[in-house]
Amino acid sequence: MARRVWVHIGTPKSGTTYLQSLWWHNREALADQRLLLPGGSADEQFRASAVVRANAGVLATMTEHQRGAWDRVVDEVAASDGDALVSQEQLVEASREDAAAALARLRGAAEEVHVVVTARDLVRQVPSAWQQRVKHGSPTTLRRFFGRLAKDDPDFNFWHHQDVPRILERWSDGLAPEHVHVVPLPRPGADRDLLWRRTCALIGIDDTGLALDAPVANETLAPAEIAFHRAVNAHFRNAHLDVALSRRVKSFMEPRLGGAAGEPIALAPDMHAWLVERGDRMVDELAAAPWDVVGDLDDLRPDPEPGAGVDPDAVPTADVLAVAEEFLAAELLARAEPPAAAARAVSHPHSSDEERGSATALGRVLRRLTGGR
Repeated sequence: MARRVWVHIGTPKSGTTYLQSLWWHNREALADQRLLLPGGSADEQFRASAVVRANAGVLATMTEHQRGAWDRVVDEVAASDGDALVSQEQLVEASREDAAAALARLRGAAEEVHVVVTARDLVRQVPSAWQQRVKHGSPTTLRRFFGRLAKDDPDFNFWHHQDVPRILERWSDGLAPEHVHVVPLPRPGADRDLLWRRTCALIGIDDTGLALDAPVANETLAPAEIAFHRAVNAHFRNAHLDVALSRRVKSFMEPRLGGAAGEPIALAPDMHAWLVERGDRMVDELAAAPWDVVGDLDDLRPDPEPGAGVDPDAVPTADVLAVAEEFLAAELLARAEPPAAAARAVSHPHSSDEERGSATALGRVLRRLTGGR
C-alpha cells in the first residue's frame, strides 16, 4: 500500500501541461525519491481519467485493454510503498458520484489520499479556455463563448472545468480538509518557476538535480491564427463534439500553428468587468473554505484594469489570409514539390488570382484533413 497518493485533477489551462511535462520528464529521478507516476505514461493516465469520469465519447475510441487503465493505475499505487502521483486535468469533469467512487478505490490503495487543484484567475482563463475549444474544432467566437459562460450555468462545460469551489465539493468526499489543496497560478510577472516550486513544496519533491527545461507543447496562438483556425473549423460540423474528428483537427492543425507574431487577446470592457466580479466571488468562497491553500489566493483575483491587446473576433481579413498563405506554403513544402500554380499562389500574396489559388490549395488541405469526405 502506498503511503500517500496525490491526485492532481486540474484545472485545465492552469499550468497543468507545464507541471506534467516536468514530472514525466523526470520520472526516473522522482522514482528515486519514492514518488511513483503510475501507468507509465501521460496517455495511460488520460485513459484512466476517461474511465473515472465515464466519458462515453473517449471510451468508444479505446480498446478493451485500454479501458482497464484505471484498474492498472490503482493496482500500481497499491503495490507501491512510497508516494504516487496521478495528474490529469480532465478529472475535473467527473461527477460527484464518479469522483467519490475513484477516491474510495484510492483509499484502499494508499494510507492517505490528497486532491490537488491548480487554478488561474478567470480573466486569463477565459481566453485560454476558448482558444482550447478552437484547437479542438469549435468555430465559436469569443463573444459567443462569453455569452454562454456569463449565464453562470454550473452545467456549462466551462464552469464544470473552472469553478474551483464546485470542483472541490465534488472531489472532497471522505477527505480531511487538510488533504484538499488549492495551488494558485502566480500572477504575470512572477518567477517563471513559482508554480513548480509551490507544487514541489506540497508534494515533497526535492528538485535539486532535476531537468527543469522539458519541452512544453501547448502553444498559444496569435489572434490571426485563431481566426484562421475558426475558419477551418467551420468546414466541420460540431467537430469539437466528435472525439475522433476533434483529435484529427487538433493533430493536423496544432503542429502547423503557433509561430505567428501578434498582440495578446483583449477582453471587451463588459466581459472583463463581469469576470473580475465573478472571479472575486470565487476567491471569497475559497478563502472561507477549510481547504489548504499553497501560495496566495489573491493571485486568483483578476486585475481590475483591462490589459492591452486585440479583439480576436475582429481580426482584419488580410491578417487571416497571411496566416493561411504561410500555413499552405509550409504544408506544400513539407510534401512533394508543389505544382507550379500553387507555388506561384504562395509566392505573390496580394493579387486576387493568388488569393483564389490559396483558397483552392486550402480546399485540398481540408480534404486531406477529413480523409476525402
